[in-house]
Amino acid sequence: MVLIVNQQQRLWLPLRCIHKQIKELMDCSGYGGWDLGVHFVDNQRIQQLNHQYRLKDRPTDILSFPFHDANGKPESFKEQALLAEDTRNLGDIFLATPYILDHCRINNERLTDHLPILFTHGLCHLMGYDHELDEDYAVMSKREKEILHKYQGSIVPF
Repeated sequence: MVLIVNQQQRLWLPLRCIHKQIKELMDCSGYGGWDLGVHFVDNQRIQQLNHQYRLKDRPTDILSFPFHDANGKPESFKEQALLAEDTRNLGDIFLATPYILDHCRINNERLTDHLPILFTHGLCHLMGYDHELDEDYAVMSKREKEILHKYQGSIVPF
């Protein structure tokens, strides 16, 4: 189940379309049917979370909080989690809507084109991928491209 929580008030969000996009991306990633929380927040809330959990006192676009610990081995938890239905939970993603809107304005991007990229990035973090080191970045980037390639063509216009 995908649970979307809209905790920001700056922008109206087409939640049904977003829900469909996320479910399709989860299917493309091999995690269809898993639980996921998606929280849309303001810059102040994401900054609080970023400071609390990453010791970075500034807003960011997206933060991911995985349910499973992959122990540095992306997707290593999947097989074990499939044995019990109650552990088919990826975790939670927090997205700062104002921060993302600013990024889109600066880069002349449409929000509807940028969100699937962010969702995919967040999903990869929940699967245990990281980009702290160059070699990890390459592995994560490859997985993101695989998911987005599968998803390509099924993007639902808002």
